[in-house]
Amino acid sequence: MKSKTNHTLLLLATLISASSASTAQEQRPSSSMYLQPIVRTDVSMLFDIHAEGQRFTPTWGLDQAWINEQNLRKGINHMGKENIGIGRSAFRTTAPLLNDSALQSDQIQALRRRNTMFNILSPTLPLVLTADQEAGSDPYFVTNKSADVDHWAAAINSHVHWLQQNTQHPVAGVSPFNEPDYWTTEEGATTAKHRDVARILKTQYPRFADIAIVGGNTLNNDKAAAWFNAGSNYYDWGNTHQLAGSFANYAAYYTMLKQKGKVGYNDEMHNVCEAMVGLEYGMTIGIWWGFDSRARGEFCDISRNGNRLAYAEHPANWTAASVYRHDNGAVKAFIGSSERQAATTAFQFVSTDREVYFDGYGPVRQFVMEMPGGTGYQVGQTNAERVIDITWGPDVPPAVINGTYKLVNKATRTVAAISGSDVKLQKYTGAATQQWTVKPCSPRTGGDYSFYDIESVNNANVRINVKNYSTSASADLLAWTQDGPTSNEQWYLEYDGNGYYLIRNRESALYMAAASTSTANDTRMTQLAMQTGTKRNQLLWRLLPVDVNYEISAPAQPQNLIAEANEASVHLTWDANTEADLQGYMVLRAPAGTDDWNTIARNIATCEFTDNTCRQATHYQYAVRAVDKAQNFSAASESVAATPTGSRALIARWTMENNLQDETPNMMDAVYKGTPQYVEGHTADSKALRLSNTTSTFMQLPHQIASTDELTVCMWVNLRSTNAWQRLFDFGNDTDHYLFLTPNNGTNMRFAIKNGGNEQTLDAPTKLETSLWKHVAVSIGQQKTSIFVDGEEVATTTGITIRPSDVAPVLNYVGRSQFAADPFFNGYIDDVQVYNCALDAEGVRQAMNGGVANAIDKARSDAGADSRYYSADGKALSAPRRGLNIVDGKKVIIGNK
Repeated sequence: MKSKTNHTLLLLATLISASSASTAQEQRPSSSMYLQPIVRTDVSMLFDIHAEGQRFTPTWGLDQAWINEQNLRKGINHMGKENIGIGRSAFRTTAPLLNDSALQSDQIQALRRRNTMFNILSPTLPLVLTADQEAGSDPYFVTNKSADVDHWAAAINSHVHWLQQNTQHPVAGVSPFNEPDYWTTEEGATTAKHRDVARILKTQYPRFADIAIVGGNTLNNDKAAAWFNAGSNYYDWGNTHQLAGSFANYAAYYTMLKQKGKVGYNDEMHNVCEAMVGLEYGMTIGIWWGFDSRARGEFCDISRNGNRLAYAEHPANWTAASVYRHDNGAVKAFIGSSERQAATTAFQFVSTDREVYFDGYGPVRQFVMEMPGGTGYQVGQTNAERVIDITWGPDVPPAVINGTYKLVNKATRTVAAISGSDVKLQKYTGAATQQWTVKPCSPRTGGDYSFYDIESVNNANVRINVKNYSTSASADLLAWTQDGPTSNEQWYLEYDGNGYYLIRNRESALYMAAASTSTANDTRMTQLAMQTGTKRNQLLWRLLPVDVNYEISAPAQPQNLIAEANEASVHLTWDANTEADLQGYMVLRAPAGTDDWNTIARNIATCEFTDNTCRQATHYQYAVRAVDKAQNFSAASESVAATPTGSRALIARWTMENNLQDETPNMMDAVYKGTPQYVEGHTADSKALRLSNTTSTFMQLPHQIASTDELTVCMWVNLRSTNAWQRLFDFGNDTDHYLFLTPNNGTNMRFAIKNGGNEQTLDAPTKLETSLWKHVAVSIGQQKTSIFVDGEEVATTTGITIRPSDVAPVLNYVGRSQFAADPFFNGYIDDVQVYNCALDAEGVRQAMNGGVANAIDKARSDAGADSRYYSADGKALSAPRRGLNIVDGKKVIIGNK
């Protein structure tokens, strides 16, 4: 399926630059077509899908202290029964104990009702009890707002005894008071009273020898330590809610419990943020008070059955993010915020290993998602949370979903359509009632926004609705009119392969489906649990443009794939397919000798592609698949092998002649934040790129531009300000992994490199003057690193031992720093050259004088590759380009190289 939505628009919920590469710049078929200039974010986190990561062993549970069957069923469907290890019930102090030991009917009925709910999950689910203080307390338990600790402890004992006698539910623990810091003024539940109840249970009631006593589950986590420490000798678990207070105290509390050998517990989690942060600092048991949907359910599953690959937090904003890999291989990212006091935060995810797809967007190495927050405590808060699928492989979504489609069911070959007040399946006629606008839900939709809004083209207020918010299979789907999508009108698109999607409901976690395999008009639509075999086709859908016919005939296998290796890229060509409905091609790559195929390009309209995301001197194999407009994939072509040579050479050059295209065969085209502005260059007949600190403009270079052992970066610069710490270039991944050159660190020009340990630096005792063109170069060799100005070596050292390949930078900027506090470059940049080797002074002067440094390997020289090439307009080139070239003063045609 061809997407007509550009990469900026399809990231509706992400913080990405309002402009991508200049619209005037020709988009060439290379990896650079997926490069985007990402604006600065609040938090950046690196992950490697193959990293070992960290393993946790949490126990997750659901709540019936506040009885709500719908929340329980939602939790079961989204989490999976196998991931629910505990439930929260409650004891009541609403009526005196009979003979100071027996429960009255109100208390028994409340227990029975809660147990009936938990029996839906399991009749043997372990329970922890808390106080149902909102139900009220009889004077038998409270006098003058002060709890009678003996009666309170007796009530807890009686409730536990009843459960042990009348149910199979083991009691794992009890919380003597619920939110004691909140109820103190009303109930008199001081820290001493809480401690005394725990002491009585531990010393006077033998049944509590194997039942955990829980410290005060405070509403304000700032008070958690004080409530716990007052009775720590009697408490087995520590408890708090992350609903008020400080992020630091929430983390510090669980750290303290872990150090003391106590169990960290949160019995009222309201957001996936609380679960993520809690696990990092020592929490091992968490119970969801109210259950939203997908983010919470999938986090519980993957955190119990997978490894954490990355974690980041923004304590001041009460937000956090993580990346996990499931034992089944799936990788997912999560972001979350405090329910009541989060501030808007932009998280950047950086894949250090390979190109991936974030919810179908890709192939990319970096992705930004903005977590919306409010403006104060409970002011504008949306309790936002999100899960993002990180995928890769030989079968990825053909395009990002965001537009107008018909929804075609695989089993029936009919489409979802409005039929009266229902949504049913019909043969497609082109009617507006059979067409749907599918777009990501607003991040301010409230709670989990990992979903899509599916609106009727016929009426934007009509959506596909699950009847009565049902969480059970076989509920009818309705055409419902309502302002804004409710939770049973929001859907998760889960890519299932070969162009098909599973469409899962937010409220129920069940799948949109055909009720049968009938192809008749007005066949009923329903929601179903996961199916197997041929019945699974009832759950599979293709989202096709309304003018595309659904058919299942795959295109022919592409033929005659040829791979030509350059120094830092591989150029692929193949014969064109002849199908009339051909959409384009997908390019696949795998390390040589493996089956680890990944889709490194999709929707390629031409029969050529230059891969510049490959590593130099690394062996690869390539293949190509054809895709038609109905999203049928061909078989992969015969694979071919190629190895970017890594020969000493100029691997990228940008002369800024009204574009940011690379002049080498590697086609490492750069992108710009905003619309590029060009001014007169360092020579009268050339152009330069203008960068501005006030408009925060910069160039972003391809991901593999600097992943070499040796490196030289040369450029002409014209400073327009003397701002300290502005960058000429900064190649890195975050503020711990980088290599940069600043013209002014406050005293000197400085080159610095860091790979997570100590920073290594080289200072040049000079500053660049403003309003003057100067040629600057950094040469990083195995033996020494040098800085050059106007062709003269002004600083050198043998003390830099970190290699650029050690850093393996992905986020590569000209004019921008990895550090948010540093200013953007203010001035002009011209003729930027990058070599995969260390140039000496002679080579730097050759580059400064407009040529290409003599860095070519002997093997290339013997082949005649060191001849001087020029474009048709006389511009010096490092190698012949496609089309017309001039060699030794003679015009020649170099074909499609």
